Amino acid sequence: MTPLLTLSAHPQLNPELWATIEAAGVGATVLLNIDAGPGSGLDPTWTAATTRLVRAGAGLLGYVDLAFGARPAEQVRAELGRWAGYPVRGVFFDQAPTSPYSIGPVAVAVRAARRIGFDTLLVNPGRPTDSIYRGLGAVLCTYEGPWDRYRHGTESGVRPGDAHLVHSVPLDQIAACHELMRGRGARFGLATHEASIHGASTVVPVPV
Repeated sequence: MTPLLTLSAHPQLNPELWATIEAAGVGATVLLNIDAGPGSGLDPTWTAATTRLVRAGAGLLGYVDLAFGARPAEQVRAELGRWAGYPVRGVFFDQAPTSPYSIGPVAVAVRAARRIGFDTLLVNPGRPTDSIYRGLGAVLCTYEGPWDRYRHGTESGVRPGDAHLVHSVPLDQIAACHELMRGRGARFGLATHEASIHGASTVVPVPV
């Protein structure tokens, strides 16, 4: 299981957090969120800081919001193009739909990301989807919710190889949460003590 860490704090505003992630580097995958996505243009401070993370051995993903399939494809493609200016290797597509009738915009986004060269793609509906989404070839995030619910089980449709995103985890139970993710066969796992995964910038490194 690969620990998934989130990072939205500007490098100049929270250098200690960036230093912590850089030290944790090897084996981690870091989800970057500059401004609900890549921002409006390349920020040289972010470029330099993310390059240091890559040199430390971290893999980087860029955040793209699909708005449950409602965002125009041109906007999504534009954000993918801006992420390509940073040393990211993949994309985290958030707020994906689950209906088979809504897969079109998701498939377009996934294909566009692959054409650019991103090789690690996560699609986050936050719960199990229609089985047609499995055909996208992306990692599906089929659990997003609080620790109190996660530790008692997951819904039918959550499969080994999916990603699990767990919030509201007490700090002294982060390691236990990661261990449970491993036991359930998660490919990626995010555990944060904050009340939501969105905008979370808490890092508690654990062994892979």
